[in-house]
Amino acid sequence: MANNAKPKKGGLGGGGLKSLFEKNGVEPATRAVAEEKTSDVEVIEQLKLSVLVANQYQPRQEFDADALADLAKSIAQNGVVNPIVVRKKGAKYEIVAGERRLRAAKLAKLATIPAIVRVMDDAAVMEIAVIENLQREDLDVIEEAKAYQLLMTELSLTQAEVAKRIGRDRSAIANTLRLLKLPADVQASLQAGELSMGQARALLGLKDDALISAFAARVIEQGLNVRQVEALVQQANNPVEPTTSVKTADSPLFKAISTQLEEKFGTKVKINSNDAGKGKIEINYVDADELTRILTLLDVTID
Repeated sequence: MANNAKPKKGGLGGGGLKSLFEKNGVEPATRAVAEEKTSDVEVIEQLKLSVLVANQYQPRQEFDADALADLAKSIAQNGVVNPIVVRKKGAKYEIVAGERRLRAAKLAKLATIPAIVRVMDDAAVMEIAVIENLQREDLDVIEEAKAYQLLMTELSLTQAEVAKRIGRDRSAIANTLRLLKLPADVQASLQAGELSMGQARALLGLKDDALISAFAARVIEQGLNVRQVEALVQQANNPVEPTTSVKTADSPLFKAISTQLEEKFGTKVKINSNDAGKGKIEINYVDADELTRILTLLDVTID
């Protein structure tokens, strides 16, 4: 790769692993920010597929079957052009970068695959695995969120530090991480493409988390757009209280009671009642002296 090549948009740039991968002919998507010291010359070995194990920090859980089949056809005809990167782990070799190529090589029924064996610690392996996939944009939004969470948890990074390392806005990192607050079934719908990220984020606005799954099912069933979901959430968060008609009791009984109370207290008394049979009695007074008089009649003493 030429030294004057422009970095990928949103890439990491700089030296370290970038130059390390370039001089070994590893595809650009495997570049990462972890800094590793290495010798000037690295040997590409042919390793048996049987001795390779998956990266424990691999954030991608789903691999497109059609894309793998196409890659397998290409590998069957042309071989694996770019070597994978591995590290020794006991009697096996753990993949650092290139699991997709390994899977395609297995489909192509190869016995070996070219690999660069490198000495790396867990932090560097995890960072390369995560950032390789983030740069490729192969992850769905939930896998992406889990990748950010993994970087923050295992490397003790803040959202701002993760954003800086992968060249993205901190707000984008924060919004993606919020998706992990969704129930598992809603996350699955998001991964399956049944919900968009905008719809999912709108559902997170529900004050009652217990409603999210039911609302998500409704959104999918009715095909609601983001604006409609937001309106639905707003309605759920601010329900309109049912109004119960309130009227002055006008039955002969209530009229008789009002009259007796007015005679007792020497002031206007009004009885209100609603359709449910609930109500209140209002006793009017014009000043503090009259209030004291009414309280005395009610045998109420204020200390």
